[in-house]
Amino acid sequence: MGLLKGDIEKVPKDLTLKEYYGRIYHWHKKNRNIGTDDSPYTKRYRELVESLPTPKKASPEDIVFVCKEVIAGLMEWAYHKVDEYGIKTAAYAHYILDTFFDGFHGEETKVLMQKSELHRKYRKE
Repeated sequence: MGLLKGDIEKVPKDLTLKEYYGRIYHWHKKNRNIGTDDSPYTKRYRELVESLPTPKKASPEDIVFVCKEVIAGLMEWAYHKVDEYGIKTAAYAHYILDTFFDGFHGEETKVLMQKSELHRKYRKE
């Protein structure tokens, strides 16, 4: 199920790209060990979280990759999870892709995502 009406509107409109990414980054770093599942999916997710660049070092390519993973990938399990501001991780991801790039299905988004080192290592086979 996608975002609910009003979820995107909760995202503040005055942050930088790296600040938005930082909210996703910090939520996943803090919550990466929720549950005790040792499935290959969970192990791969935790490896990805350990590999995430800090907000200061994150490139636009890495940010696009992470947003795509939040919406439909290894980080998707937390799609509807909210941070300390009451905002869903997926709301940040959709907002980033729609505001700074050309959306989830956009060509610019696809090209940037494929340039990310994270994409090379964690893309779906």
